[in-house]
Amino acid sequence: METTLKKNEKTGNMPDTEGLNFFEEDKQLSYLLNRMLSEKEVEQAQAMLSELGGVAGGELDQLSRTADKNPPVLQSFNEKGERVDHVEFHPSYRQMERLGYGRFNMVAMSHKKEGIWGWDTRFPYVLKYASWYLFAQAEFGLLCPMSMTDSAARVLDKFASEEMKQKYLPRLTSTDLDELWTGAQFMTEKQGGSDVGANTMRAEKAGDYWKLWGDKWFCSNVSADVALVLARPDNSPSGTKGLGMFLVPRRLEDQSLNHYRINRLKDKLGTMSMASGEVSFEGAVAYEVGEINNGFKQMMAMVNSSRLSNAVRSTGMIRRSFVEALEHARGRASFGKDLAELPLMRENLFELLLDSETTTSMVLHTAGVYQRADEGEEKDQALLRILTPLLKGYICKRARYLTAESMEVRGGNGYIEDWVNPKLLRDAHVGSIWEGTTNILALDVLRSLSKDRVGAVFFDDLKERLAKLEQPAAKRLGQVMSAITDKVQQQTDRAVALEGPARELPAKQLMNRMYHLYAASLLLEEAEDEISTQQNYRKLYLAVQYISRYFLANGFDDFHSSDPSLLDAFNQLMDWGRVEEGAAETMLQQLESAVGI
Repeated sequence: METTLKKNEKTGNMPDTEGLNFFEEDKQLSYLLNRMLSEKEVEQAQAMLSELGGVAGGELDQLSRTADKNPPVLQSFNEKGERVDHVEFHPSYRQMERLGYGRFNMVAMSHKKEGIWGWDTRFPYVLKYASWYLFAQAEFGLLCPMSMTDSAARVLDKFASEEMKQKYLPRLTSTDLDELWTGAQFMTEKQGGSDVGANTMRAEKAGDYWKLWGDKWFCSNVSADVALVLARPDNSPSGTKGLGMFLVPRRLEDQSLNHYRINRLKDKLGTMSMASGEVSFEGAVAYEVGEINNGFKQMMAMVNSSRLSNAVRSTGMIRRSFVEALEHARGRASFGKDLAELPLMRENLFELLLDSETTTSMVLHTAGVYQRADEGEEKDQALLRILTPLLKGYICKRARYLTAESMEVRGGNGYIEDWVNPKLLRDAHVGSIWEGTTNILALDVLRSLSKDRVGAVFFDDLKERLAKLEQPAAKRLGQVMSAITDKVQQQTDRAVALEGPARELPAKQLMNRMYHLYAASLLLEEAEDEISTQQNYRKLYLAVQYISRYFLANGFDDFHSSDPSLLDAFNQLMDWGRVEEGAAETMLQQLESAVGI
């Protein structure tokens, strides 16, 4: 980041990230893309990723801050007293739409069979989520409508009739804003919340279509052109089994408004740029999607896709928080030294770095799993079933803490709305609420283990990764990991064997431990690669730190990972420089001793 520091010397000792290229500064992202994609694919994507990184660090960031301060406004009636329910967005939001949907094809890249960024085949999932990760470092709010549009197109492609596909898919996946229709999911009701089975919204058959009656309480992208809505057909059973999925167009064939009204927009803590509202359906025209008695399961296909998107967006904000903290600490002096030279500040920065790198590895690895699952790989389908709630449950909650830490690094300025930190902090909070709270995700992890029986696939995948380690230091750390893995697997088996409240009580702790196990295994796999190709022990150092922080320092032993050697290796860690074997050896020995190896 030498060029960045030169820029910051001119900012009156109040540095920020303005003008940074978020892709070119991100060594971890480049490293992962080079590991996961072919040389040809990386070369082909390089120019567009660099363009996106530059836009995210400049134009998009400024548009996002403007839109955040100028939220959408609902106009219920026009000058003639006619109901219009028009949501007026600030021009900055419309310009962000042109960048996201249009210039960078953020939705179309999931669905077009060719032509995205010059690709002559379907766009790789890893690149898709890498681009969403970069976009999220500047703007979180718009990614919600884009994610829901992406997911709505996916659900229609999977479950809708051919006639419905032909009518709606080209518009939902268009890169021309004059042709584009955005999508949404309207699921939440006042009395239900996370308990979707308590929904009471009614669906009445009316010839070749349905009419919907009732209220939806939380509708993000409330002005969407197409909404997927859960409702209960007359005489259907209670619970989620009685819910059907319906497509509800914003406008009818004669271009008049459909029969539902937007009562008001939500006054939210964050994601200010995007409109969420409350909606009353008064005989709205709707069309069934797929099997009428299978609506909830079909909707969950949309929700699961959105959950991964949420984790990716939170990972982007974690990365932005780290970069903001690092730029500030390196460009600001205090007590006669740069902040980045002070031991406690280095500990703050290291914590941000460690989580930023591991969350990025987790989401991009899962993107690869997602693609293979879509291509029919049964193992990856099972693995995706548990990785999705693990990532959503842990990463989105962790983003709340890390955005706050980054704010504290910046001090008083970090608390002021002129800077980006308050926006990051506010936006981060929604990630662990949308598409299921932390408790709901923890219970979903339990369901995946007990009902779907994916625990064996999860732990076998972990053990297979550890068994492949050959470099001596990595192999030793792999043995430590194996001992911890056996312990967590035993805890998992015991939890699944319990019943009722006794099973549910440890669910969050179990979810977090399983997440950390998997993240550590990916770090260790990267360490093996880095040692064998570069004789660099940087990733091994990170892996030792990660394991000791999240297992030994939290109830397994009194060993603590903060160590004076962290100061010695700090600059190499931050700059992706070379870390010698000796920097990790002492900590590795302590770790082995603590585990009893």
